Amino acid sequence: MRPSEAQFRAAIREHAGRVERYRRGELTDDEFRPVRLSYGLYYQLDHTSHMQRIKLPAGLLTAEQADRIADIADRFGRGVVHLTTRQDVQLHWIPLERVVEIYEELHAVGITTRGACADSVRNVTGCIHGGIGPDEPFDVTPYAVAVHEYFLFHPLNLTLPRKFKISFSGCAADCAQGVINDIAYYACRAEGRAGFRVLAGGGLGAQPFLAVPVRDFLPAEDVLIMSEAIVRLQHRHGERKNRSRARMKYVVKRWGEERFRAAVDEEFARVAAERGERLRAELAESLSAFRLPTPSRPPGDALLGDGRMASWARANTFAQKQSGYYGVMVQVPLGDLTADQLRQVASLCRALGSGVMRVTNDQNLMVPWISGADLEECFRRLSAAGLASPDALQITDVVSCPGADFCSLAISRSMGMAARLRAHLMSHNGSLAGLGEFRIRISGCPNACGQHHVGDIGLTGMILKGGDGHERPGYSVLVGGAVGAKAPAIGRRLPGKFSEPEVLEVVSGLAHFYRERRQPGERFSDFVRRVGLQALADVCREAVGES
Repeated sequence: MRPSEAQFRAAIREHAGRVERYRRGELTDDEFRPVRLSYGLYYQLDHTSHMQRIKLPAGLLTAEQADRIADIADRFGRGVVHLTTRQDVQLHWIPLERVVEIYEELHAVGITTRGACADSVRNVTGCIHGGIGPDEPFDVTPYAVAVHEYFLFHPLNLTLPRKFKISFSGCAADCAQGVINDIAYYACRAEGRAGFRVLAGGGLGAQPFLAVPVRDFLPAEDVLIMSEAIVRLQHRHGERKNRSRARMKYVVKRWGEERFRAAVDEEFARVAAERGERLRAELAESLSAFRLPTPSRPPGDALLGDGRMASWARANTFAQKQSGYYGVMVQVPLGDLTADQLRQVASLCRALGSGVMRVTNDQNLMVPWISGADLEECFRRLSAAGLASPDALQITDVVSCPGADFCSLAISRSMGMAARLRAHLMSHNGSLAGLGEFRIRISGCPNACGQHHVGDIGLTGMILKGGDGHERPGYSVLVGGAVGAKAPAIGRRLPGKFSEPEVLEVVSGLAHFYRERRQPGERFSDFVRRVGLQALADVCREAVGES
């Protein structure tokens, strides 16, 4: 059944009691750690303040919810809101004594942080084009929300061997990045029937694995049965002694694909026999309860003209399948925006859209249901908010984890590197125009929160030792990563380690080489396979002045 108000209230009260016990010294740091993580609360680098992660299933964020998060950020988080690579929102510098108050305020607008971290089913991601994508077989959003609701108070949740990630993809671009999830659902149809192609066992980190096929076609009504079956397998067989080998991808590696698929089939049959009718009914109940607001403005023709607005519209908007409406990508450089900027986007959503926006895995915001007749007003409002950069998802739209500015695990200050790289590439804007979508992803350490393995170019933070004996931050470079149901790939590492100044020249050198040598319509990942690593390594050496 869907979570009840009583369940949410009881969970917050129980959590509040544990927070108070810790503050009174009745729980040690080690005892409190799983408690705070279960509600998405992390120690920051200074270990005196906290980062709060806020789950947004399928990236859905209403204007009311955005206003509430902005208010919380102003009061407790220094007025900054960070968008993550898993459609979450993060607030930094949160005082522990106010977290329960924050949870109460978020709950009042339909948001929970339960399971935002810890050994749990994390935020269930979904295609941002759900319901509006021209090429989608059907809208996957209600299914993502249903799976999120199902696992919130599931008896196995929060007791898994390690974090567990689920995604729902509905568009050709695979914006939900299915292949790097523990379970990936790809919408499809067979003989007119809605269903999913199912993959499982994906994940990044120090050892990246792409998900492997489990079912070519799963009827849509069996999504909860399949999810339950695979989560049970991970709970039963996932490694519990060595956390570095605890993700489900290592179960697949240990068993092999054939044995893993057989185990999934066996567990699926068991769950279907035990609870199939009930789970199908629960899914139907959740799907029937799912509603999104309708657009506030009538459809209209887009009159783009010339100049800056036309440039913005070409890169940052797309025509929905509903004639006369557009999805607008709001580029959020480095994933950081102020509370006031978030309020301005919320106001735009109310006035021109449907009152709902979506957080993307590329650390941007997507506002759907903008009438073509309102695109000029939308651009004007975004310009006033400082959010009208005309290069969403292009090479200058760099993705980065928070890095050593906030995270105790990070080696490098990846956000600072991203900002310098963005500025450097923007200075090349004329010569790099026309590359189209091109993802640069930066992680401050091998844990891959910046998803560097699946970027066209990925950078991994590391320590370089100079001839003077001093250590300084640097990066390794990966090329040719890609997501998608067709030809996904883990990036291939180029020889060498590069200092931060060298990275600027290496990335721009690779981009220019691609621009000059690419074939018509060729993706960078395909280009990498065609020209080979040696040619790209030569470009890197030339860029840093090596013979």
